[in-house]
Amino acid sequence: MAGVTSGDIECPVCHDDFTNPKLLPCNHLACRDCVLSWLQKEGGQGGCPLCRAPILSSTQQGQGQLATMVDSLPTDFATAALVESHKVLNGPHVCDVCQNNVTATSYCFDCSIKLCKACTSHHQKLPVSKNHTMEQLNKLTAKQLATNRQATCNKHSNTPAKLYCSTHQELICMFCAATNHRSCPEVKVITDVAREKRTELTQQSQRLKEIAAGLAKQMKAAKEKFKGMHKKVNDVFDDLQQCSEKRRQQVHDLIQKEEDTTVTSLAEMEKARAAMTSNSSNIDHLVTSAPDDALLQMLNQLKSRLDDLESESGRTAKVKGVGDIVFDSQLLTRLKSDLQNTKATAAGIRITISDCHNDHPIFRADGGGPGTVTAFPSPIGQGWVDVRWDSELTGYRMGAGGRFDLDLV
Repeated sequence: MAGVTSGDIECPVCHDDFTNPKLLPCNHLACRDCVLSWLQKEGGQGGCPLCRAPILSSTQQGQGQLATMVDSLPTDFATAALVESHKVLNGPHVCDVCQNNVTATSYCFDCSIKLCKACTSHHQKLPVSKNHTMEQLNKLTAKQLATNRQATCNKHSNTPAKLYCSTHQELICMFCAATNHRSCPEVKVITDVAREKRTELTQQSQRLKEIAAGLAKQMKAAKEKFKGMHKKVNDVFDDLQQCSEKRRQQVHDLIQKEEDTTVTSLAEMEKARAAMTSNSSNIDHLVTSAPDDALLQMLNQLKSRLDDLESESGRTAKVKGVGDIVFDSQLLTRLKSDLQNTKATAAGIRITISDCHNDHPIFRADGGGPGTVTAFPSPIGQGWVDVRWDSELTGYRMGAGGRFDLDLV
């Protein structure tokens, strides 16, 4: 049928049309019996047949009967309605009023029957049915049929339900409203209740999308900060390539240690973001496609799951450390200065190591002209020499800051 693919109505486990489809925590669907058989085969610890995500939480595993826990999973009444509608439209198109197997040409949503051309004409003229919503069978889609399906009373399956009792959370007919629910304070028209709940679900879906977007932004910012850190490290150490390899690794290790502590938080954020995005899409599908009765029958279990996600997001969005990553540029500055001093000290040692007791013709750095100098090891410390310029004894730091006070000729 146009608009419906095998993936919409086919169970991924048994590959038949869904029967009592259960909505798994990962938002994949499987028949109730398929889920139960899968869990029994895996000793109660099996994951989703499609993505291997856990079906039962660690606290649920080993607690109670598997059948009871599988039954507690939300039933996707929207998909069940789609499967039923697909079967109706793929069955024989025979008029439900005539007795002679006359070919049906239209469908009445209010009466849930197929009608031939003649019966359609009469149906549209009768006072009781002239305002009913009808569609030609050759234009009708399974989704359209499922969305506009007539709701039935929870107590009387053959009677149309017009009202919803919020107190008992039941679809009820007019008779039930006048008898069993006459004292219930919250009895409203189904379409009104469904409209309110669609609005609530849409708003909650929007909140989840905003939270998921916020988590994605935090994740991107955290990754960009680490990326910037690595670039900054590389820029600094490229200037000191010959003597900085050991220092470079030390700084990378410091950053990696901080990054490693954040990986778990980012993984939790990604898991929460994916769950929110997936559930938001599922809500959008439910809000736009589910018939009123399917929406209301799924409401409690689905909202419980969404409330848990929204509550959990409050903790996930405040993971310590992710929003407080600081790059210690002062550490790199100190390391760079240390390396420069190391180079300067090494240069001074090289100059004073040899011929420190011999006279050398030199030029003074202050432009004093040529003269005779005698260099002696200085008691001040390593890297210093005492220099006699002609007859004047002066202390010079050889190579400090990459500069030389004396130029040997």
